[in-house]
Amino acid sequence: MTQPTQTIQAIAVSPGIAIGRVLRLRSHSHLLEPEPHKLEPGEVESELNRFHAAQELTRKQLAELRERLRARLNSQDADIFEAHLLLVDDKMFVGAVEKGIREDLYTADYALYQAAEHFAAVFNGMEDEYLRERGSDIRDVAARIMDNLSEAHNHEIGLDDRRIIVGSSLSPSETAQLDQSKVLGFAVETGSATCHTAILARSMKLPAVVGIPPELPESLSAADKLILDGYTGKIIINPDARTEEAYRLKAEAAGALYNKLEQDKALRPETTDGFMIQLAANLDTPEKIDEVRQSGACGIGLFRTEYLFMNRLKVPDEEEQLDVYKNLLVASGEHPVIVRTLDVGGDKLNSNLYRAAEQNPFLGLRGIRLGLHERRDLLETQLRALLRAGIYGNLRVMLPMVSSVQEVQDVREILDQLTAQLDREGKEHVSRLSLGVMIETPAAALLADRFAPLVDFFSIGTNDLVQYTMAIDRSNERVAYLYRPTHPAILELIRRTVEAARQNNIWVSVCGQVAAEVRVVPLLVGLGVHELSMPPASIPMVRRAIRSMSMHEAEKTALEALRCSNASDALALSEALVRRCAPEILNI
Repeated sequence: MTQPTQTIQAIAVSPGIAIGRVLRLRSHSHLLEPEPHKLEPGEVESELNRFHAAQELTRKQLAELRERLRARLNSQDADIFEAHLLLVDDKMFVGAVEKGIREDLYTADYALYQAAEHFAAVFNGMEDEYLRERGSDIRDVAARIMDNLSEAHNHEIGLDDRRIIVGSSLSPSETAQLDQSKVLGFAVETGSATCHTAILARSMKLPAVVGIPPELPESLSAADKLILDGYTGKIIINPDARTEEAYRLKAEAAGALYNKLEQDKALRPETTDGFMIQLAANLDTPEKIDEVRQSGACGIGLFRTEYLFMNRLKVPDEEEQLDVYKNLLVASGEHPVIVRTLDVGGDKLNSNLYRAAEQNPFLGLRGIRLGLHERRDLLETQLRALLRAGIYGNLRVMLPMVSSVQEVQDVREILDQLTAQLDREGKEHVSRLSLGVMIETPAAALLADRFAPLVDFFSIGTNDLVQYTMAIDRSNERVAYLYRPTHPAILELIRRTVEAARQNNIWVSVCGQVAAEVRVVPLLVGLGVHELSMPPASIPMVRRAIRSMSMHEAEKTALEALRCSNASDALALSEALVRRCAPEILNI
């Protein structure tokens, strides 16, 4: 029996519209807890051999999957499985499994499960969305090894016809093995826009949403028809004929708009009255530099260096970091590259970074605090590498989680000392780094006029700024309604930051999630922000929004929004301007 017509709101992670029947998916890669059987001491070596054999088979399977994917998609997206291959051989991960077998006398299955859950929990507890999603990759790799231990190998998902896949989860391995000619799109419960599954969906040009209600898959049957809107995240179950036709027309219009946006990427992102807003790209790993180039970005507005330090026994030394930064700068040519120094939350990842766990990590020793007060060795090594890398391109460095002027002064002193060191050692380096601070605490925004004379730029991290200003945990669904970047208090802090920058002749960027939200772009432009940095895929739509409005209109809208008493009224003003100037953006 089919369900009555129903509409569900999920989270869009890959654009497009799919209309078709359902295939309910029971994930093959869900990591189930095995029985904690104990070994006899004499069985340890054979169990270690069994684990290593499964590890070797997994390595071969992932390499084959990577090559198959390279033949179908662009090679960079296939390199997702390069990261999975690294996990298979990761010393910390493998060492934890071996310890569970050798010392705790657990079977390989249970030792593997314990290790995977431990490391996945560490990543899942992190504040940064990109790093949180790496927990899913660990479980995916562990599930494949587990299957190989039990010889219950995964098989491709069988599809008899073109279907929309609905399930609790869909791993990167399962996504990559889909018969693309028979998949219309997918809707799953877990994941985010930064998860590897979503990245693959975008590369395969399949509309996808995450965050569906957990009870939805079981309530559907193969007879149910869905409309899956990968632009808005909306799912319509068993639509009437009029709704289905409307979405078919919407799909045609959206396709035409995206083609036009692709053709516009050489155009300057300037308002109709001639004010230029730079559009830069956020970058998580250097391997994605081609995405930045293809987007038409003016450079890299945020390069997160955390990936260099994650999930490894030894922290990267100066030469390894120098090589990464040098290659990124050379690949970027004249375009600026803003590198953020190590910014991990207080979650205890491993003893190489933290000497003790913290009760409240997000209000603890994180960002620049860690480098200045507990791990100055990490900060100095990173800054030495950056000073040396600066000769290869247009490098700028920014400090995260700054809340006092003294922190900037301390970093300036360290840079002077490191410059003198490099001079004595005869190592080539820039004489001065372009240094900026992230405005992501209320203290930093309120003291922006004191910071401005000491730095070369500001970068507003709206994700944390909203969280700390509104005193909410943005991952807590019970207070998610308070997470509103258009709250007048947030707009006022941005206004103060921009004004302090203007008075001191420095520039301001926004690198938080809101920079990619076209409904909010008029407020950021009107408040006087010079640059917006976002995921490369968001740049075409934001460029269109900017080129459709005047600075006069944006400033007037921002001024009215500052007078609002709540976030929804401010957002409505901004959205109304976008609707007047570029309705096609909001209509898809």
